[in-house]
Amino acid sequence: MLTIDPKSEKTALVHKYILGAVAPRPIAFASTIDKAGNLNLSPFSFFNAFSANPPILIFSPSRRVRDNTVKHTLNNVLETKGSSYWNSNG
Repeated sequence: MLTIDPKSEKTALVHKYILGAVAPRPIAFASTIDKAGNLNLSPFSFFNAFSANPPILIFSPSRRVRDNTVKHTLNNVLETKGSSYWNSNG
């Protein structure tokens, strides 16, 4: 797995990796942690790149159609006010 530090790379290189992470539309994984320390890894295809400097990816955890509930990923981010981590094959 490739790991880059955006602070030590040129913006053009970060831009290349950011765009490669969202086009063509792959499935990526958002990993979060809840207040009890439980890990959650969820697949997402509804995400996009906002910026290469600073590097920003956004995702939209939509509500489930069947019962209008939200995914654990959104609950975890809201409850912990913490970071989510993005894993993509881009």
